[in-house]
Amino acid sequence: MAKKKSKSKIVITEKERKKYGVCEHDQVSYKALDKLNRSLLLHCKRLSKDINRKGKWIEVWMKTHKILQDEVKIKNKNLILKEAFYLKKLSALKVNYQKEIKELQNLYDEAIEINKDVVEKNRDCIEKNREMLKDHNEIVRAYNGLAEMGRYAEESGVDIKKHRSQLPEGYEFNQKHTLLESGRVKHSYSLKKKNGKDN
Repeated sequence: MAKKKSKSKIVITEKERKKYGVCEHDQVSYKALDKLNRSLLLHCKRLSKDINRKGKWIEVWMKTHKILQDEVKIKNKNLILKEAFYLKKLSALKVNYQKEIKELQNLYDEAIEINKDVVEKNRDCIEKNREMLKDHNEIVRAYNGLAEMGRYAEESGVDIKKHRSQLPEGYEFNQKHTLLESGRVKHSYSLKKKNGKDN
């Protein structure tokens, strides 16, 4: 057997009926519907005013947008004209700069060629200076050796001028000065008899 569901009916008091405007059939009264309609009408009026206001804003925006678009079109035309002018000017500058760069490159190449010759001459001068410095050092060493030997001879009581006049012509005088690793200089002197009939 199937059970029947019981429907419980809510009991509404007269006080509550008057408060909410419900009739004896538990339906909304005309008074409540009228109140609802008035509030809906008020809301619709407000929405209508809001829509009208926003419509005016959109019209103003559209006019402003149209004006801005026209201004942008005019500026774009001006920019296109300026662009053509500046491109022409830029190409002229480019040609001038290319000429200057080419001239500078030629000067640079010429300077490199001249510099090669100068470097070669400088290296040759440096080598000759080294040889001259070497000869100079040899001469100074020889002089120092002779001077020291002369001082030593004079200190020992040898009369050099007297003995120089007594030197035989048939002898060849040689001297050698060697720089040692220790920094000292070794002096050596030699007398050789010259070859020949008279010597």
